[in-house]
Amino acid sequence: MQKFIKNHVFSLIAWILILLVSVVTFPNIGKLTSEHSTISLPSNVESEVAQTIQSEWTKTKKNTYEVAIVFNKKNGKLTAADKDNINKTVDYLKDHKSKYGIKDVLAPDDNIATRKKLQSKDGTTWVMQLNVSKNHGQIGEIEDEISKAAKTQGVKTYVTGADILTNAFSESIQEGIKKTEAITVVFIFIVLIIVFRSPIVPLISLLTVGISFLTSFSIVTNLVEHGNFPFSNFTQVFMVIVLFGIGTDYNILLYDKFKENLGKGMNKYEAKNDALKKAGKTILYSGSSILIGFTALSLAKFSIYQSAVGVAVGVAVLLVVLLTLNPFFMAVLGEKMFWPVKKFEGETEDKLWHGISKSTLKHPIIYLIVLAVVVTPFMLMYSGNLNYDDTAEISDTTPAKAGLLIVQKHFSKGMAEPSYVYIKSDHKLDNETDLKVIDQITKQLQASKGVSFATSVTEPYGDPISKLYVNDQLSTVNNGVDQVRTGLNKLGKGSQKASAGASQLASGASSLASGTTALQSGSSSLQTGASSLATGTSQLVSGLNELNTKLASQMSSANKTQLAQLEQALPKINQGLQQLNQQVSGLDISALTSQLNNLQSSIQAQEKAKLTQIQSAYTSDFAGRLNNISGLTAAQKQAIAQAAQASMQTAMAKAATSSTATTSQSGQGNSLSALSSQVAQLQASVKTLAAASNQALPGAATALNNLSSGLAQVQSATSQGLLGAQQLQTGANKLSAGAGQLNTGLASAQSGANKLSTGADTLASSLPKITTGLDQANSGLAQGGSYLQGLQSSAAAKTFYIPKEFIKNEEFQKSIKVYLSPDKKSAQIIVVFNSDPSAPEATKRSQELSAMVRKSLRGTSLSNAKVAMGGQSSRVEDTKNVASGDFLRTAAIMLVGIGIALIFVTRSLLQPVYIMGTLLIAYLVSLSVNQWIVQAILNRDKLAWNTPFFSFIMLIALGVDYSIFLMTRYRDLESEFSSPSQRILTASGIIGTVVISAVVILGGTFAALIPSGIPTLIEVALTVIIGLIILVFILPITLSAGVKLTYEGIDMHWGKKKKHAE
Repeated sequence: MQKFIKNHVFSLIAWILILLVSVVTFPNIGKLTSEHSTISLPSNVESEVAQTIQSEWTKTKKNTYEVAIVFNKKNGKLTAADKDNINKTVDYLKDHKSKYGIKDVLAPDDNIATRKKLQSKDGTTWVMQLNVSKNHGQIGEIEDEISKAAKTQGVKTYVTGADILTNAFSESIQEGIKKTEAITVVFIFIVLIIVFRSPIVPLISLLTVGISFLTSFSIVTNLVEHGNFPFSNFTQVFMVIVLFGIGTDYNILLYDKFKENLGKGMNKYEAKNDALKKAGKTILYSGSSILIGFTALSLAKFSIYQSAVGVAVGVAVLLVVLLTLNPFFMAVLGEKMFWPVKKFEGETEDKLWHGISKSTLKHPIIYLIVLAVVVTPFMLMYSGNLNYDDTAEISDTTPAKAGLLIVQKHFSKGMAEPSYVYIKSDHKLDNETDLKVIDQITKQLQASKGVSFATSVTEPYGDPISKLYVNDQLSTVNNGVDQVRTGLNKLGKGSQKASAGASQLASGASSLASGTTALQSGSSSLQTGASSLATGTSQLVSGLNELNTKLASQMSSANKTQLAQLEQALPKINQGLQQLNQQVSGLDISALTSQLNNLQSSIQAQEKAKLTQIQSAYTSDFAGRLNNISGLTAAQKQAIAQAAQASMQTAMAKAATSSTATTSQSGQGNSLSALSSQVAQLQASVKTLAAASNQALPGAATALNNLSSGLAQVQSATSQGLLGAQQLQTGANKLSAGAGQLNTGLASAQSGANKLSTGADTLASSLPKITTGLDQANSGLAQGGSYLQGLQSSAAAKTFYIPKEFIKNEEFQKSIKVYLSPDKKSAQIIVVFNSDPSAPEATKRSQELSAMVRKSLRGTSLSNAKVAMGGQSSRVEDTKNVASGDFLRTAAIMLVGIGIALIFVTRSLLQPVYIMGTLLIAYLVSLSVNQWIVQAILNRDKLAWNTPFFSFIMLIALGVDYSIFLMTRYRDLESEFSSPSQRILTASGIIGTVVISAVVILGGTFAALIPSGIPTLIEVALTVIIGLIILVFILPITLSAGVKLTYEGIDMHWGKKKKHAE
């Protein structure tokens, strides 16, 4: 048991068990890396705020990967057959959404908007956008599935997108890590064989460091999986580099001391214990400084900076493994550990460091000045311009990167990764007021420098909807005004014609009144004559009856005389009846009535039609359109309305009054109709009487004439005369009655004609006023139309106005669905830049546009809305601001932590200053030199944005090792040398060998990153290698000069002593 303890066997068993548990409990590294590959920014930065708003946007996009399928024709444009094949592929993916986890699809041939935005102008490329559920599988698996499904005959297809590019970067790093690990192991093995000239030491060193890495990485990954420990793509690779690098250095330091002790004659146990005591102390000091430096990164706010904390876990495990497992091999193997070497020499002196230290001690100020002169130009050469485009980390031959390059080539460079302006309000935005504000913001963004185009709910295709602007609406209003004016002109001409007709009506009505007066006078005479005729015919009948009675008995001379008188009277009576018939038949009441009715109907129809047209056109068109013009103030609207409305109302009132007056005369037409009926009856009766008298009276006259020739003939004629007299008496009675009725009707006709004449005069005098009112209304409309036409051509007419009815329009609802959130309280404006979204001009512009939107919303209905800019440009700018700010903060914390550790190690306040100054000089110079190498050799304009930070922590944390090696040995020599200069000179000679060997190993380890092909890793490797080389030369200068000037001061007589010596 004692032997087991003495040989540290339990340590071996413990570490074997720990290693087994670590390996067994390893989580899925690929999955873990993929899940934590995205850089997370603080939640309060703008792009993260935008991401939060976007995540609440719609369920179809929540918890999904954004995937783009690029269809490209390498030579020439897409043919009709190519397009059909692409559409077949699109249809297949749409029909198999569930199979591929697709939640949302935007195809290049879906609608006008997609044809404009997802089909390149050169006709060579189409893009299909998908949202694939994260629950469907890992992004790599989804990429493989969709890549197979998207293969299309005749075209080349690429599957790309932000998530796929991120995964491609992660996979590239994983492949790079495999190369780095293999190269590192081989390189360290070769170097250790060269250093120790033994194959056993390299194997032991790699074994202990390997156990340290596997154990610590298992701890870190399990903390990530179960405890949300900081992790990124770079965690594993830097753990490999740091642990194998410093682990090997520490082993060299420990093995060198053990070998030295064996050379001094100590047994393996004594040599082991002494090595652990002295070299172990240096390892603890150095490791503690590195541990403090990397642990300080936990205070960083930036996730990718925090992810380097994993290295601190690795360093802690490394220190424990090296100081507990190495003793087992020392105790068990002893001298065999260095087989086949059998001669163990002591410490060797490094001539380079010894020479530099010696020269510096002689002329410290001169060396410091020369050093400053040499390094200052290099430090000033550093520009600080960095590349924040993460896609630059991916090889152009990677399919996802190739697809991105195709999109950038055939579309706007910003098309592949647009920016998004989110406006979140506390109320719904689907109203005229808020939509107008959004449209104004869209216009400002479109007019901004560097913007290719912008789309929003009011401009879903990137172009204005003409119907939603006042100038287009005013065009409709002005057309309506022109139509109203045309109608008013026609109505004015009709009014003039009506006025002329009214004058004719007045003249005709006056003549009618005069005619009816004369007719009434004649009808009175007719009535008197008819009465006399009735009386005479009655007497005639009586006489004929008496004559007929007495003829049979006698025929006296007296009777002959009476017969002669009767013979003379009958022709006169017949002539009077014929004249009466002519007068009565000459009365044409129906013609006058027809003329009056036709004229009155024509006037009334024209008045009614035109007045109705004016009122309808004026009210529904002019007034309605005028009220819908939002660009006018209330005062302007009132002025326009009053100018036209007042005139129109006046004209309408006068027209209505005249129309009423005219219409009131329509009752006279009814009187004329009745009169016409009565006259017709009178004419018929007189005509019958005249016909009867024309037959009877001549016969009576003939009979009387032949009376004297014979009583039989007289008697026969008397019988005929009696019959005619009876008929004449009947006609005379009817004529007397008709004449009375005619007289009464003509009296009514005369009254109606007088009223008609008065109404016609009123109408004739009113119609000119109507014409004047119409002219005034037309003039008012002309003035209003002129103003509206001027307004239409002015800048004010470009104002947005959306009627409530249009908001409910089916097409506009589609735009609302895309650009407004489901609750309608958030709006999205898509902005596409002309330049690369990751370029400085685009990233800076994104923040400027965001500030512009906030400023533009002040004083509007959205003044309290939250504004956030999302997308690649905004994210890059936020990354830049967070990274640069957190870099300075984290660097300060790290320097303070390491500085405090150095104070305890060196037991000095000034020496830590010298050490930290030296490390900063090496860092700045190496960064500047690396910038030149990257531009001249790697053909890259800028360093990757991660390079300065990772180079800093690596160079500072690892460089402090060598300082601690030197200063620890300096303190160990206090008992041997009293002079600080002698101690630092001796320590430099001894440690120089260790440091140079460590630099070679650490430099070679970082050089193993170069074959990875990842720009960031290559640049970090070059910076660290250059920095280590610089430290090899300047560390003995600065520390030797610092010791000399601090403890011994300046020898002012060195020049004289030199001269005297000569």
